[in-house]
Amino acid sequence: MFDADVPGDVSFKESDIFLAGARPTIVDADVGRIGIGICHDIRFPELAMVYRDGGAHLICYPRAFNMSTGEALWELEQRARAVDNQLYIATCSPSRDSAGSYTIWGHSTLLGEIIATSGHDETVVIAEVDYAAIQRTRESLPTFKQRRQDVYQFIDYHF
Repeated sequence: MFDADVPGDVSFKESDIFLAGARPTIVDADVGRIGIGICHDIRFPELAMVYRDGGAHLICYPRAFNMSTGEALWELEQRARAVDNQLYIATCSPSRDSAGSYTIWGHSTLLGEIIATSGHDETVVIAEVDYAAIQRTRESLPTFKQRRQDVYQFIDYHF
């Protein structure tokens, strides 16, 4: 849950209104295995690693960042999870309503490298992902096989 208080800016306490999920979720879809996270989950690299180990080539994160966190972190966090795990990241966001009480950053995005992005207005983002490119990257840079699990342990989920 996103609980934060940025003095002079915004304050949130999602834990007052939401409950945490019990376990990671991978969906087998026509387009492949998709890990599902929500907004704040993107900040936890270990969740993306669980999805990568579970065979996901794409992780979707619905998000609703504000103007402060959006500009500073939106693209950075997506790129970090994509690079760390050699997979695609898809984020979707409500469009911006500057007259509302909570101004959303917007910018729904699909990336490994940026494949498509929406800006802050209401838009549908459609793009193709090349899962073969992910596999080529994983074979030529086998970082997951090089992890030092003799030094640190990783949780193994069975999907």
